[in-house]
Amino acid sequence: MGLQEWLAGLGAATDFAEAQEWLERLTGLHVAKETVRQQAEQHGAALEHAQQHAIAHVEQTRESLPPVTAASGQLLVETDGVMLLYRKTGWHEVKIGRVAGWQDGTLHAPSYVAAREGAAAFGGRLLAEAARRGALAIVRWEGGRTGAGLAVLRHVLVLGDGARWIWTLAAEHFSERREVVDFYHASEHLWTVARALYGDGTPAAQAWGTARCHELRHAGIAPVLTALRQARAATPEGRRLLRRERGYFRTNAARMDYPTAKAAGLPLGSGAVESLARHLVQLRLQRPGARWSPAGAQAILTLRAHLKSGRPLLSLPAPATARPAARAA
Repeated sequence: MGLQEWLAGLGAATDFAEAQEWLERLTGLHVAKETVRQQAEQHGAALEHAQQHAIAHVEQTRESLPPVTAASGQLLVETDGVMLLYRKTGWHEVKIGRVAGWQDGTLHAPSYVAAREGAAAFGGRLLAEAARRGALAIVRWEGGRTGAGLAVLRHVLVLGDGARWIWTLAAEHFSERREVVDFYHASEHLWTVARALYGDGTPAAQAWGTARCHELRHAGIAPVLTALRQARAATPEGRRLLRRERGYFRTNAARMDYPTAKAAGLPLGSGAVESLARHLVQLRLQRPGARWSPAGAQAILTLRAHLKSGRPLLSLPAPATARPAARAA
């Protein structure tokens, strides 16, 4: 690995000033902080260009660009969103995705994508990554290969927080799929109801929330829907919240069959996408005082997702020559 890759890797892992310090400590080379930024963002921009080419190819051909690195076991696609602060325009949502294999209760070889963009554009990005991991592989043909034969693609397990765009994305791109609302997010909705009914931190709220979460995980959605129908809120605000949460659970009922999913050895989420948001985006791009331009943020997001997917960097023109750090006598 050369100096370019060191600068890009350090710039993706930590802020540019600290990256500059670590390079000097580890190698004795001194480069300007601006050089670290330029190299990290140039690598990220080059990777983003390559990713856009892959997205266009999948959209046009319904096939992935090589190499296809098929995930082992059950193909798992997770999505979520996290807020990021941008210069001049304030807070915006960054959508994130993880594609991996799930086998014997373990996540295998995860890969990542992240972008500040609308649901339709992110759907294409996530599809391209899923295709790279084998989502568009034909597993069998129904009715034969000729005539009215129908290609059946690999089955995909889609985990999300319940937002409508996630399931729309899944319906558009994954014909053979199972949808599951991340259990962590579902339980957070139940605790929101508990606080609205009985007050924050009260024993009654604790008892109601604990009971409902246990029911949801081990008995399924039916007893939870019954409890929500029977619940009564004392304030207009509480009644509005209760109506909203009843709708949330009714809409996602088929995606909350946790007992069946657990019996099949499938993941329930339980905060997996929350941790994904933290380690992919927040630990690097939400540092105190950080303000991002759209282009700079996307370059670092793409670079960081690429490196955390275990993939090598592209070769770029050499940076400005580094000089040995001055040493005290």
